Amino acid sequence: MTRALFISQDFPPAVGGIQTYSWEIARRLADRGLIARIIVPSHKNATKIDATLDPLVQRIAVRPDLLPLPLFTQLPKRATSLNIDVSFHAQWQTALPALRSRRKTGFPRRVVVAAHGRELLFDAVPPPLSIAYGKARRHVVRNADLLLPVSGFTAGLLQNLGAPDECIEVINNGTDADRFSPVQNPEFRGSIGAPDRPLILAIGRIVRRKGFDTVIEAMPRVLESLPDALLAIAGEGPFERELRALVDRLGLTKSVHFCGGIPYEDLPDVYSSADVVAMPSRNEPPAVEGFGIVFLEANACERPVIGAATGGIPDAIVDGETGMLVPPDDPVALAGSLIKLLADAPLRERMGRRGRQRVLDAFTWDHVADRVAQALIDVSSR
Repeated sequence: MTRALFISQDFPPAVGGIQTYSWEIARRLADRGLIARIIVPSHKNATKIDATLDPLVQRIAVRPDLLPLPLFTQLPKRATSLNIDVSFHAQWQTALPALRSRRKTGFPRRVVVAAHGRELLFDAVPPPLSIAYGKARRHVVRNADLLLPVSGFTAGLLQNLGAPDECIEVINNGTDADRFSPVQNPEFRGSIGAPDRPLILAIGRIVRRKGFDTVIEAMPRVLESLPDALLAIAGEGPFERELRALVDRLGLTKSVHFCGGIPYEDLPDVYSSADVVAMPSRNEPPAVEGFGIVFLEANACERPVIGAATGGIPDAIVDGETGMLVPPDDPVALAGSLIKLLADAPLRERMGRRGRQRVLDAFTWDHVADRVAQALIDVSSR
């Protein structure tokens, strides 16, 4: 039986895309008997989360971005004593001490690294340290035994850093189709006073990269065809002030509703309330959309989606089948797609059903974990 370490700088109860990936994969690999230890940073609210994986979780008292530092001294002993076949890293940074440990002790025998997108582009340190940071990233990418990018776009970023093609295996993200499923008689519409209005949902962290400003700029054209249409923006973030100013400038205060943050348990209700979910993310390296789990969550709730043809989004949306792809920063094209979907209920229903079936067929976290597990087994037996 393959013995693996799972190591992540980002892990619940912290919230985010990589945190979700780490949680969903780590616990499923544990269920499959592959995990000897899960190593993550400490968190003051971790007791409940850790109890579900006890005794596998080991918290190190360090800030998440500094987790690689103590691993340089701790990992050789841990990997050797546990007879680790493979260490699996949710980010490239913690693979550095694993590669060094292997040189010194022979353990872990194999090093596998997931790749999401932004972490392959941004520099976490200022010049001139950024030069060494970039060299360290290239060292990991070129020396890991296996790289698991979440999209074809992210695979391309790895190739640009010098990763050998034979060491790259794309394994897309997934979602929980049991949690994210259609809600009958959702309550969200009533809570925002829009029981019967055509409803567009833009959901996620409110940062410029998500392209929510493009959705707002599309609304005047949408309203020409559908005067009662409403855009609900769900989330929080530093770009909200700019979005509110844009709404005021375009005179859209009655057609755009800011919902604030949505509790995780309420997301299926929110998705199910929408007629269409739109997130036309733009590429502004290092700010990129490596995949777009939002699209899978919405599809799992049988809602059609619209995304920009940027980053890893084309891996998440089958254009014309589960949703639509539009050019980034193009409110005219986006408005056309929104009007087409909002005006055609049978088309929305067809895309929503196809989206959920696609999730059930290949994009649940169980599917992802099965592929990751097989990859770890295969690489450890080389």
